Amino acid sequence: MLKKTIHLLSLIVLLAAKFTLAAPSAVGERLTLNSTLLNEEREIQILLPESYQSNRAATYPVIYLVDGDYTFQGTAGMLDFLANKGQLIPDVILVGIADKGTDVYRQYMTPAGLTAPFKEGDTGKAELFLSFLENELKPYIKSHYRAAENSILVGHSMGGLFVLNALLESPNAFENFVSMSPSVWLNDHAIMEKAKSFIEKSKHPLTSLYLSLGDENRQGVYGVLQLLDETQPQNINWQFSHYPDENHNSVGLVSLRDNLKQIFKGWYISDKELENSITPNQLITHYQSILASVNINQAIPTPSVRSAIRYFYRQKKVDKIDAFMAKVKKELPASEQAFIRIQASYAGHYDSPKSALKILQSAENRFKHSIEYIKSIAGTYMQLNNTEMATRYYTKALTLATTYNANQWQINIIEAKLLALKI
Repeated sequence: MLKKTIHLLSLIVLLAAKFTLAAPSAVGERLTLNSTLLNEEREIQILLPESYQSNRAATYPVIYLVDGDYTFQGTAGMLDFLANKGQLIPDVILVGIADKGTDVYRQYMTPAGLTAPFKEGDTGKAELFLSFLENELKPYIKSHYRAAENSILVGHSMGGLFVLNALLESPNAFENFVSMSPSVWLNDHAIMEKAKSFIEKSKHPLTSLYLSLGDENRQGVYGVLQLLDETQPQNINWQFSHYPDENHNSVGLVSLRDNLKQIFKGWYISDKELENSITPNQLITHYQSILASVNINQAIPTPSVRSAIRYFYRQKKVDKIDAFMAKVKKELPASEQAFIRIQASYAGHYDSPKSALKILQSAENRFKHSIEYIKSIAGTYMQLNNTEMATRYYTKALTLATTYNANQWQINIIEAKLLALKI
């Protein structure tokens, strides 16, 4: 028995030497800000989109999560597919605000004059916390990152109540207010009197409110809906979504995904619509309007870019591409890089890889910081069987990917290409 035990311990030691537990990977960057208004340090977590370093002229909407530590990772994963991979909405900057524990969080989420739940004597400080967001956090994000004039305040449950109260206190502090399953019930629905007074007297510029509810019937949300329905405020663009198949905890992520698609409606155009009814010039006009309406400067979705270039080849109007590309450069400057890459791919297919390389090289110096652009050059050299140059450019792409802390799948693709070139 003793020998078996010693053998087992030896095996465990050997395995421990061979396999080490990976450290948990952090999502985004965690920072500490010293708030003068709150007279305390506040932690925030910031996640930049993967395109942030590659497209340095782009600006990004900012999502502020007041339930930061509770919802950040789930929201980050959802955005990776919704924005980065799916391109159903523009890329965004995600800012999560740490809660500093349940009691402090509830106090900051509770409107002034009300008592925070489950802790007698804790009166609300929501207005003070809103002042911190408006006057300290937002300016910090604006000064340190390429934040567009498009901000979205998001909260769930008590955080949802905070978002609703923020709209009543400062309706133009954010462009969009997303209140998910808000705790309107607090203090016998006390916020309803404030909401009624605000909606009847308010004369602020247009803003948007997105309300949602899961399979609950005691949150008090229907009172808010009745008020909005009866008054029909002209300066609040409001929408409500009910999710009877989601519970209080699960409704947040599902509803936020849908709300973001509504906020950025028109950003993504389906393949069927692109094929049947939109010309390249109409595409430019459409996205000029979208970009202006949401106050951002970003590359448009890749399927739309591909559709425009494909049109010229299918309609045998390749001689018109240069004039169109000049228009893109002038009217959709943040998308020029993507258009050049797609143009090169079609030229490589219909003409020759040499034509593709010439197109890519013409703007290489301007886009040498883009992983995708450098990968396109590397891939073209592979088509030309120029192993030396392909290796050089894939190495450049790998250096950029490592420097930018790109997603691991991106690094894997480049490393696999380099490995194949060595065989």
